This record gives sequence, C-alpha cells and structure tokens, in this order.
Amino acid sequence: MALNANEIALLLSELDFSDTFIQDIVEHDFHSFTMCLFSKKEKAWLFYVEIGTVYQRICKTDKIRKKSNKMQRFTQYLRANIVGSKIIDVSVVKGEREVAFTLMHSGEIKRMFIRLFSGPSSNIIITDESLVILETLMRRPKRGEEKGQLFTPCKEKAIDLSAFPIREYETPTFNEEIDKNISKEKLDDTIALLRKQLCDKRDEEIAYLNSNLKSEEKKVEEFKGYEDIKTSADILSANSYLIKRGQDKAVIKDFNNNEVTIPLDASLTVSENINAYYQRYKRAERIYQNAINEVERLKNEIERRRLHYESLLAQNSKVLFEKELGKQSKGSSNELKGPGLRVESHGFELIVGRNSKENDELLRHHMRGNDLWLHTRDFAGGYVFIKAKKDKSVPLEVLLDAGNLAVHYSKAKSNKKASLYYTHVKYLRRVKNGKQGLVIPTMEKNLDITLDEKRVKELLSEGGELL
Repeated sequence: MALNANEIALLLSELDFSDTFIQDIVEHDFHSFTMCLFSKKEKAWLFYVEIGTVYQRICKTDKIRKKSNKMQRFTQYLRANIVGSKIIDVSVVKGEREVAFTLMHSGEIKRMFIRLFSGPSSNIIITDESLVILETLMRRPKRGEEKGQLFTPCKEKAIDLSAFPIREYETPTFNEEIDKNISKEKLDDTIALLRKQLCDKRDEEIAYLNSNLKSEEKKVEEFKGYEDIKTSADILSANSYLIKRGQDKAVIKDFNNNEVTIPLDASLTVSENINAYYQRYKRAERIYQNAINEVERLKNEIERRRLHYESLLAQNSKVLFEKELGKQSKGSSNELKGPGLRVESHGFELIVGRNSKENDELLRHHMRGNDLWLHTRDFAGGYVFIKAKKDKSVPLEVLLDAGNLAVHYSKAKSNKKASLYYTHVKYLRRVKNGKQGLVIPTMEKNLDITLDEKRVKELLSEGGELL
C-alpha cells in the first residue's frame, strides 16, 4: 500500500536530519538506493529511497541491501554532486507526497525533491537554488522534468487530512513498520513470482522429458519385431540355392515347412539381399535395445525431476528459487540441460548426441567454439562433445572416456575398436544441402580407441543410462 501524505509526514517527524552529512549513495537497482548518513548525534545511519514501484517509500533502515552490479546515470550524478553534502533542511508540503531536501555542497545550495506520487508521476529531481533542474531519476519532457527546465514544487492543498489515516503499527517507530512490513510484502511477492517461474520451468522440463519418452516408446513399438527380420534372413540363407538374382520376392518354406513370401531387392545378388536383411536386423536390434534403455532412463529422470521440484517448492526459499532459475551450464551431470546423454568425467561434462536430430540440436544451440567434438572415422555414429572449461585443458582420461562413448554409440561397437577424429566445434563446417547434423571437420586430430566396456558401463551408470 502506498504511503499517504500523513504517513510521509510521520516518517520524517521521527527522524533528525540536523547537522547530517551524506557520506555515500549505494544503488540497489534503477528504482532504489540507500543514503549513508552521518551526524554527531545519530552517528552513522541509513535512509532508504525507492521510487516508481508498487513498494515505493522512504524510511530509516537497518537493512544492508545488495549493491547493483552496474551504476545508473542518476546514481553516478548523485555520487559526484550530492555525496559530501550537508543536509540543511528536510520538509514535506502539507497534504502532498513530495519531500524536499535542501543540501549544501561545496558552498552551493542544491535541492532534491522526492515525489512519492502514484503511477508515472513519481520521480526524484535535483535542482539548483533557483529551481533549475540539474538531473532527474526519470526524464519526462512532457511534464517539464528534464535537465535545464524550471521546476515547480508542489503547493499546500486545502484538503481534509483526516481522510488519510495512518495505518496501524506495533513497532517502536513508524519507520520500522514501513521498513519491516513493506520489505516483507515485497519479499512475499517476489517469492510468489519466482514460485510461478519455477513451476513453469518444472512443467517445461517434464513436458520435454515426456515428449522424449513418447518418442522412445514409439521406437520400442516400431522395432519390437526385430527378431522377425533375423528369421527372414535365416530362411533366405537356408534356401539361397532356390533363389535367383533379379527376383523381387522369394516364395519359400520356413523352418516349420510353411510357405512364406519374403521381399527382395531385384538389383542385388542373393548374397547381398541376405546380408541386407542381417544388417537391418542388427540396426533394428540396436535401436530397440537403446530405446528400451532410454524409456527406463526417462521414466527415472521424470520422477527424479518431479521430486526435486517438489522438495524445492516446499522450502519456499527466495535464494533457492533464484539459484535454481539461474542455473545454466553449471551443475551436476544429471541436471536436465537439453538434448543428448550427459555424463561427468573428472570434472568435465561429456554430451552424447545419439542420433542426427540430437547431433544437429546440440551443434546449433548448446555447443560453443572451444568445446571438443569427437566422431568415429569410417563408421556412422553419434557425436560426442566435451564441454570446455575456462583455462583448463582436457586431460587424457577425459578424452579416452569421450572416445569410448563415441565407439559405444556407433556402428563400430561390434568391432570393439575404431579410429576417431576430434577437433574444436569452431573448426566444424556444415555440408551445404547435406543431411541433418552433417559436418566436415578441419584441424582434426586422430585417436585410436579399443572399446573398454567396463569404462563405458561406469560412465553410463553415473549418467543414468542403463546398459
């Protein structure tokens, strides 16, 4: 609730500004600052000013508020021209919400008008002794509130002041009431806003995970009959002598002596058709098994994130809310930060793109120039990235971990070894009109990896992936 004229007068009546000097101005944000004051009688004390918000007020305060990272134009002016001033007089016009400070600085008189009006009328205006405006918190040319204009202070109103009651308070002074309760009201509103943002973040994460879960469940359903492909390959192999090149299908007996029809590619030899079926089987089996594992991981992750947010919201802490909402690339390896499988290796984050869509999404939106990229040479597979850390080179063990993941998530997995190339993301070049996620590396180096399944198992178990 905004301060009325009587409340402002009461606030000022409780304060003694005689022989008081302004020692410093500490800005908190665009709308608020604290004046650090000193007098022989009161010693050091603080006077808080907030303008242009629903919580705008002036009051004596005991709170040490956070200093802003970047000083605004108006605060720079105050520090250069007002700090060091002696407060000659502080007054408020009867029936108005305008406080006038008369200041002496280097032999010159300056005046500071704090207008605690509602809406866009609120402002802080600095003038010289002749009321020529020197600076304003908010420049409003249409109201004549800009540098060089002649300022017109408020005049006393003939109104019934009993229409503006002073709110009840139990603190020793009204200043303490305003400083305590409005600050609490502001904190409560801030927590409510952060809570909503956190719920939105939670809903977005859970929706993203559920979308991925549905996609993986669809793969499970699509490829669950992968053993049928192997059966077709075995039947073709057993009856290869009955098949001639150029056939687009083979009508032959299965192992139960039932007649079956198996489609063929007429452009391939019988041996090539059989090999094609076995390759399809291996691919389908790999996709199915990966999808099964991913479904389990995503279900666990959804429950983990749900419990995480449930615990966080129960604590109702502004600091914890801000910390969670401010998370970017830092955090544990299990934090949800985007597509791909994420694991930790010796303090470095490894990210695996397991298909062309994830590879492309990671390259476009999640990787930076100094991040390291690895990929198997001569074998199709996912991209593996090592997130760069400032002023730290990638240790050999981290490189070997990433290399093993690159082999594990490639068609070289069955060979147990592969040659890889790696380079920084900034040296990758997209292929014009190429497939999704396709890149050409430059400045690359070579790395030969013999698959260490124990190492991979440890990495994936830490990252939540099930083998």
